[in-house]
Amino acid sequence: MLWLTGLGALCMAGLLALMGLVLTHRVAGPVYVMSLYIATLAAGRYPRMRPLRKKDELRGFFDRFSEAVDRIREREAEEARLLSEVIEALEPLATTQDAQAAISILGSLRARKRQATEGPTSGALKSVA
Repeated sequence: MLWLTGLGALCMAGLLALMGLVLTHRVAGPVYVMSLYIATLAAGRYPRMRPLRKKDELRGFFDRFSEAVDRIREREAEEARLLSEVIEALEPLATTQDAQAAISILGSLRARKRQATEGPTSGALKSVA
């Protein structure tokens, strides 16, 4: 009877360890992916978001995170478009060096915003879907 109880305890410990591994994998995967996305955002780029795996946890949080990234990207694209309009309107009026330097700064800002929203993303992101 003692051997049977010991064997049952070992099987239960193995089963609990396996379940713990699966559960931590379902939580750690989304956290890892989001940390890569945050690193890409910190580098001034916008990652290409992809959905989580079917059984991953933190879906609601990830959906809100993806929505926030998409809204920020759209806002940046809109600002780049508005900067283009401002530059086009001011270029004919820029007769002094200071005005031309200011337009050049606006052009650099526009280029940076376009590159962040339209350019390729970092290759560090792997798809785990």
